[in-house]
Amino acid sequence: MPTAKAHPFTVHDLLAMDRISDLRASPDGVWLAFTVRVTDLDANKGRTNIWLIGADGRGLRQLTAHEANSSSPRWSPDGAALYFLSGRSGSAQVWRIRIDGGEAEQVTDLPLDVGSFVVSPTGTHLAVSLEVFPDARTLGETKQRLDAEEKRKSSGRVYDKLFIRHWDTWKDGRRSHVFVVPIREGETSNECVDIMRRMDADCPSKPFGGDEEYTFTPDGQQVVFACRNVGRK
Repeated sequence: MPTAKAHPFTVHDLLAMDRISDLRASPDGVWLAFTVRVTDLDANKGRTNIWLIGADGRGLRQLTAHEANSSSPRWSPDGAALYFLSGRSGSAQVWRIRIDGGEAEQVTDLPLDVGSFVVSPTGTHLAVSLEVFPDARTLGETKQRLDAEEKRKSSGRVYDKLFIRHWDTWKDGRRSHVFVVPIREGETSNECVDIMRRMDADCPSKPFGGDEEYTFTPDGQQVVFACRNVGRK
């Protein structure tokens, strides 16, 4: 059987390789969930889906197969389902799928994209990160201000304090705050509470922070988070 002709390793070979990330063990240690990114060079875009494999290396199978990306798999406390982020509803929201099969169901239906999330030990709440204006009273108010900004014809900005830019993104006044969302089996939740209300701070921190910066206490009654609060220095 002929083999492929050898050639120097190129950037195209690098991009064409499937990439595995965000490996998560089930509560009982039997399964591993992870994200696989596949690059479509012709379409110039990548697609991510969630896969499962047994801890013994057997039973590899793809759990999600939607045209919208699926990422950030997080186990339910009983290990029967996985929560994950997906944009299949038009914005990045939390979804849930049982590992024994069936269709994914939407868990959150918030007016803003969910950046990251943590499942409580009791399975009754999520902690999610959302980009909000600290002085906005509701998520809807943040959404309205963003929509108005998109319609603005001028592009100038005025800054009166640092920072004004993280890498390739200009700051627009929003902060990443942690919200707590109640969840119920078979229902979609649009309720949430900002536990960083009016704080001029980010959690997760920018530009590289993630859900490792906040968590529930073991009884699921409180949230512990890390942030750098703005002060005089």
